[in-house]
Amino acid sequence: MFFKKQQKMETFIGAETYIKGEITSNSSIRIDGTVEGILKADWIFVGDTGKILGNVTCRAIIIGGSVNGTINASEIITITHKGNVTGEICTSKISIEEGGKFEGKSCIQLSTFFQEGN
Repeated sequence: MFFKKQQKMETFIGAETYIKGEITSNSSIRIDGTVEGILKADWIFVGDTGKILGNVTCRAIIIGGSVNGTINASEIITITHKGNVTGEICTSKISIEEGGKFEGKSCIQLSTFFQEGN
């Protein structure tokens, strides 16, 4: 699920939890409940029952639930076979498994390697 550089999962938002506002974390977050607002974290995992309504900024995100809003991920966005994204995404890599849904606008950022002219 995570790359070798990723630290352990540190924050969990349970299935019966609803949070409205802004969340900022320098570590990883798993969301099984609902978050409405602005979410900034290193790694984000949206479980099958998880929902994000708002803007997301992260290094990477794996979506098994739903996201409605804007996602800016510096490394990768992965939409699993149960995932659903509506809105705008911007990243250097995107992966959508068979059955995953994406509706909206996307932009692919060039990796640092290409931006430096190598």
